[in-house]
Amino acid sequence: MALYETQRGELAAFGVTGEAGLRSVVDGNDVVVLHEFATQDAAEGFLAMAQQADMQEMLKAAGIVGPVTFEIFTNY
Repeated sequence: MALYETQRGELAAFGVTGEAGLRSVVDGNDVVVLHEFATQDAAEGFLAMAQQADMQEMLKAAGIVGPVTFEIFTNY
């Protein structure tokens, strides 16, 4: 999660208002990161940015080797 810590200011600039990181107790390489946004539009904008090639390269450079998936959920 070191990459995540160094990017916290940039995440706020992309509309992230809250976050949480979870790691599997079975396989420490399985990680879930949750981001909160004020609006669905902000979440969709972040999602579009996160799927760009330069972001994918940054994730690879940070050592992320497995598939990365992005999904948008809402509170109920």
